[in-house]
Amino acid sequence: MEFKDLLIEHDYYCADQNFYNKEAGAEWESFDEFLEVYNDLSPDLNFVFRWDLREDDKNTGKYILEIFMVFQRKGFFSPHIINNVTETDFEKIKEFLQPRFEKLVKMWLPFKPTYDLK
Repeated sequence: MEFKDLLIEHDYYCADQNFYNKEAGAEWESFDEFLEVYNDLSPDLNFVFRWDLREDDKNTGKYILEIFMVFQRKGFFSPHIINNVTETDFEKIKEFLQPRFEKLVKMWLPFKPTYDLK
């Protein structure tokens, strides 16, 4: 996997704010700033169900990463918009998302895909 592989188009957008609680998410100036708060928190309590990476139209060579979480005990939908992401953040992004992907898959066992995921 490479950084460019993270630039996928999802079938439908995800809201960038919580309809019921405008303070449930946050905007970050860098991925490192986001990691300072969320890297060591439990994937059970801060359940990542989606992420989107897109090019920043205003800053060439920069990207915007959106990470969408549900705080399961509180029932909060929590969108996080991370600005100024670059290709140098790729390994950190992978290290953050991989265990959260594994948690997502584990939550859906015993189901398995009925098609090839590539």
